[in-house]
Amino acid sequence: MALVSDNKDRTALAGLRFLVVDDHSYMIDVICEILRHYSAAETLRAESVDVALARISPRQTFDCIICDFNMKPVNGLKFLQIIRAGHRADIARDQKFVLLTGHGDMQVVKTAKALDVSGYVVKPVAADTFVKTVVRALATKVTLRPAGDYEHVPTQELARFQ
Repeated sequence: MALVSDNKDRTALAGLRFLVVDDHSYMIDVICEILRHYSAAETLRAESVDVALARISPRQTFDCIICDFNMKPVNGLKFLQIIRAGHRADIARDQKFVLLTGHGDMQVVKTAKALDVSGYVVKPVAADTFVKTVVRALATKVTLRPAGDYEHVPTQELARFQ
């Protein structure tokens, strides 16, 4: 697949490590190709949140997690909630996290913001828009609230989108 890009800086993501989580392998391929096009040092794949959680450890950290929203049994927002609430001591609560979704629904966006998502991209993914979102997410400090605040962000009603 050839990438058409107006972004002249093909080194925008140089030296960075990414974990790409999606239950569709084709989408993972697309995202990983974009990341490599912009010089990402490493892209690791995960076909579910469970696989992603198994890939993360104190010795295996990532500059950014890129995750699809619409996955089962655990969706991308629930994964972000797990991270922000501190349920996994081996994952920094301020982990950079970009959410991918085919839904531009305001409830999904509001929930993502309530969970302090680092970036949000609606599919289909345009390479330049995606990279700009990732670069912006990487440059923005995540200002965390107490872990318990994230526990109370309702994610159950989002099941209608899955």
